[in-house]
Amino acid sequence: MLAVAEVAIGLRDHSGWAVAVAVSAEPLVRDRRRMELCDPALPRQAYHAASGLPIEQAREVIMKVERSAFAASERELCGLVHDLAGQGHRVRAVAISVPTSSIPQDLSTILRSHPLLHAAEGELYSEALSDAAQSAGLPMIRFTTKDLAGAAAAALGCSPATVAEIVVELGHGLGPPWAKDQKEAAMAALLALQTAGR
Repeated sequence: MLAVAEVAIGLRDHSGWAVAVAVSAEPLVRDRRRMELCDPALPRQAYHAASGLPIEQAREVIMKVERSAFAASERELCGLVHDLAGQGHRVRAVAISVPTSSIPQDLSTILRSHPLLHAAEGELYSEALSDAAQSAGLPMIRFTTKDLAGAAAAALGCSPATVAEIVVELGHGLGPPWAKDQKEAAMAALLALQTAGR
């Protein structure tokens, strides 16, 4: 049986789903899972589904998906925290990505631009997870995927190559999947463990 530990949860979100990896300081993976973040009856890519609709209908589609994403994020995140607590672990922080590009407030501008559609989809789920973590009272660390390896390396006091080796090693013995999403989520969890509460 694994010993009780403080853990951090790293999240890598996509349109409608996310990978979560909980890591303790040894480091050890204490949990990993896929979290579903959207009602299957709704479009996962709300902005793409809304493009071409009259603006009020478009807004309604997006708001439905936003509400669904928040409810699902809250349910999935609280379920993970509950399962970790059942093992005796306390969640110290959650690491959630932030979009790298700024998105205009004007919906019609977003709906006319293919790159902005993609950026807005990413922001929708990132913000749903962030709101869910805040609602659950969990401290948050925000990161950009582009800068994740460097930030984790700085926090751990080693090189990005060493962080990458640590993350690969974390997956040994776990079995699949331990692909890019799981590795990035684990790296984000390590970052959160080192920086939460500083």
